[in-house]
Order: sequence, then C-alpha cells, then structure tokens
Amino acid sequence: MITLYTAPSRWGLASVSPACMELETWLRIAELPYQTALATAQDLAQAPYGKIPFIEEAGQKWGDTALIIERFRQTQGIDLEAGLSQADRAIALAFRRLIKEHLYWGGIAIRYRDEENWQDYQNLVLTLVPSHWSKAQSVAFAEKFRQSILQQMTQQGLGRLSDADLYQLIAADLQALSDFLADKPFFMGDRPTTLDATAYGHIGNFIEPPYSSPIVDFARQKTNLCDHYQRMSARFFADRETEQKASMLVTKLAQPLDSALAEEAGPIGLSMNEL
Repeated sequence: MITLYTAPSRWGLASVSPACMELETWLRIAELPYQTALATAQDLAQAPYGKIPFIEEAGQKWGDTALIIERFRQTQGIDLEAGLSQADRAIALAFRRLIKEHLYWGGIAIRYRDEENWQDYQNLVLTLVPSHWSKAQSVAFAEKFRQSILQQMTQQGLGRLSDADLYQLIAADLQALSDFLADKPFFMGDRPTTLDATAYGHIGNFIEPPYSSPIVDFARQKTNLCDHYQRMSARFFADRETEQKASMLVTKLAQPLDSALAEEAGPIGLSMNEL
C-alpha cells in the first residue's frame, strides 16, 4: 500500500498544498490504491528532500512529485501521457513547469503577502504547532514560517515585484492556461493527463479558499478553468463528501513534537511547495 504524506485539507480541497493535491489526484487518475497521512515534523525530518508530498511504499520513501510520477512510469508502466505525440508531451511539460515554478508564487502572495489574508491563513498554520506551546510561542513560530516563505519568494524573483506587476504576470499565466484549455474537457484532449492533475491542484487552491485578491478574481472569471476544476472534482473526488471524509483514505493524526525537533526540521517541518 502506498502512503501519501500530505498537508491538511480545507475548503473542500484535498489539500491546502497544491503539490500534495496534484500528487493525490495523479494517484487517483492512475487508479493506484493509497492511504494518506498528515505529515508531522518527525516525518519531514526523515523525508526525501525534506518536503511534502512524499510517499512510502514497501518500506521505502520517495520524494518530489515529478520524480514519484516518473518512478511509477518506470516501475509499473503507468504513463498518463501515453498516446500523446512528442510535441504534445513537450507542451504538457512546459505548462506543468509554468504552473509549478511561476503560477504557484501567485498563490503564495495571496496567502502570505496580503496581511488580511494572512491573519486568517495563519490560523491553519497554528493548528500544526505542538499543542503544549504557549500562544506567544505559536504566533512567533507562525510568523517565522511566513517570513521564510516570503524570503523564498524574494529569492525566486517574483517577491521583488509590486502587487500590480505580480498580478499582471500571474494573470498572464492563467490566461494562457485558459486559452490552451479552450473548450476541451481536459488540457490534452478527451482524457486526463498529468497536466490535469497539476492544474487541478493549483487552480483549486486559487478559487476555493475564501481569500480576496485580484488574482483570485481573475481566476474565477476564467469559467473554463473553473469548469475543469469542477469536472475533475466530480470524476476523481466524488467520494469526498466533506473536507475530512474520504472512503479510500486513512488519515494519521499529527503527534506533538518538542521544540528542538521542530527547530531542526524547520518551520513545521515544511519547505517550499507545501503550504
């Protein structure tokens, strides 16, 4: 059995982490049985590459969504891009890179850079800290986590832009995805591929959380992207009647950790491409 180590679900999303949601969706498209575990800092301290999502199978841990998908292609012959031309494979890969390496940071700006949105989103971050910590410790830890994420965004480059300039670039990403999807049921045609799993995880994390942003407004105006999200939800997550219930999932509750381990693992044990 595959165990998928993931971030919490909320707002009807499989995960508040686009990367985690992407991989879980891919597993469902591929019809691979799995169970989920909410990753703790103890888990992350032993995780490949020190980030989520990662999987454990037959006593071995495997990290990085793209590498996990490639591993299943090589070991089990699962290729969601089977039948695509080499040119279409290249296009699909390019769009996945656009989503994961560029569009992703628009979501970070919405949650971490906007002060009003952060005041709500930090409540989710606070649920992941040890229960024995004081409120002051927890809030300080959440702010440290926030600053570490924003520093990554600055290092990437988009964090140096004004809100207006960032919006212009992220809106262009969303427009490109909308234009390419057009009126097709899935990005590459009549059946879902890895690109659909990637887009689903990221678009969902734009349009479903109750956060205010011109980027969110723009994404919600792209009706074909929203329809794609709904289509994917109905096809692959119809069993998820609530945020916390899914008949094929088994969730492992997070365990308290001491502050020394938390410090060693990093803020909540998480790094880029998670929360």
